[in-house]
Amino acid sequence: KPLQEATRLARRSGKNQRIPAAKAMQIRDGSRERMPVTRLIQRMPGSRGFRSLQWIPVGSVAIAILLLAGVAWQRSRRDEGLPQEVRQLKEVVRRLAAHNNLGQQRLSFSIDAGSYAATLAQDRGLCKEDHCDFFAQLNPFRHYDRSWDELMRQSYAIGDIEAWSASSGTVSLSRASFRAYGGHQGWLSCTVAHELAHIRRHHIFIHSYYVNNTLKGKDAQQRTKLGFKRGREQELEADRDSAVMVANSGLPHRICLDNLIFLHKSAGDGSATEEDSTHPGYDDRIRAMTRFYDQLKPAVSSGIKSTSLRPSAGTPGRFRYDSRNNLLIFTPLGS
Repeated sequence: KPLQEATRLARRSGKNQRIPAAKAMQIRDGSRERMPVTRLIQRMPGSRGFRSLQWIPVGSVAIAILLLAGVAWQRSRRDEGLPQEVRQLKEVVRRLAAHNNLGQQRLSFSIDAGSYAATLAQDRGLCKEDHCDFFAQLNPFRHYDRSWDELMRQSYAIGDIEAWSASSGTVSLSRASFRAYGGHQGWLSCTVAHELAHIRRHHIFIHSYYVNNTLKGKDAQQRTKLGFKRGREQELEADRDSAVMVANSGLPHRICLDNLIFLHKSAGDGSATEEDSTHPGYDDRIRAMTRFYDQLKPAVSSGIKSTSLRPSAGTPGRFRYDSRNNLLIFTPLGS
């Protein structure tokens, strides 16, 4: 029963396929940024943009530059001992938090072995079918015995982009996601923002309430059908929110549309929408995102009034990496 519940509540962001119970949680799919010196000068008392530069002592500008350099140096020193993927993920979350309201819930980010590790474990007889999630959630940054380490290596080399979110505020990504994305940090930002949107909008709770209360009294088949439909609507909503959050962060226009196209091609997933699809099929999803970007372009300059995730002063917070539990933790200030 818990596995069935997990299957029903899982939020996926990538491959559009039927999910066995054991793979229910396998999903495909801050501090403020450093303020530019020119922006810093503009915001000083008495400043009126660049025309006020003549009134700012050169020494003040030098001090500002030194302070900013010191902050950057301290940040790099803190991140020196972190795995490369964790550093990359931290920078993505930092940028999103600097330009978006992420709420007051503490957020945790985990980089795991990924679902291909579970597939390999089953092939080796290390677990029974539909009971291999343990291997998908293993910490890829620690050493096990020789056979498990090889399982991790193969999963990293062959695995694909995977991300999922839990209602408790945890976002999990496979380590192979970072290999697949390479230097496309903007695309990674879209995937992380998509999962944050699920958490921010409490999609798992809303979906559960809809199936168990709103649809109460309907036959099981109809409840299942409508439950899948509501889940697909939530995925499109998270797609839209990710586009807004990434646009707020100053990344190129339509970058999250490019990410969706890349996700499907990387997964080899050109499926169509079916009644039991957890996600819209390729054509429906790309069409919906294209239509939203067409509406978003004029709205960006007017405050993005077409969405509930409006620009804000950002979400100041602090980071901490818990290496023992393999969690990058972001705690909003005041939470």
